[in-house]
Amino acid sequence: MALSLAACSASGKSGFPAGKYLEPGNDQAGLQFNEDGTWLAFNGPYTQAKGTYSVKGDTYTEESNNVGCPSPMSFKYKFDGTNLTFNYIGNPDDDFTCDGRRVGFDNVTNTLSN
Repeated sequence: MALSLAACSASGKSGFPAGKYLEPGNDQAGLQFNEDGTWLAFNGPYTQAKGTYSVKGDTYTEESNNVGCPSPMSFKYKFDGTNLTFNYIGNPDDDFTCDGRRVGFDNVTNTLSN
């Protein structure tokens, strides 16, 4: 599961909900979005991927990552105060070289951790 963050202010100016989000049914794995435009995917104490992101309106763009996935890659996101859901802009099959990102972003809802 790979996500990216950009050097732009991701949450402060854009309204993107920075925080730690857990995968559905797994309280040990998820995504961390930082206000400085960086992100990481984790499983327990291990970082699986990290990078940068930017946000404009309801579009989240992974700008970079350390796992070789094509970037930039953009997604529409929805946040209801607890749940954060991403959907590819375009065809998710076009991101075939990045299985981890597809698993974490292809119509997946992650839950904000307290």
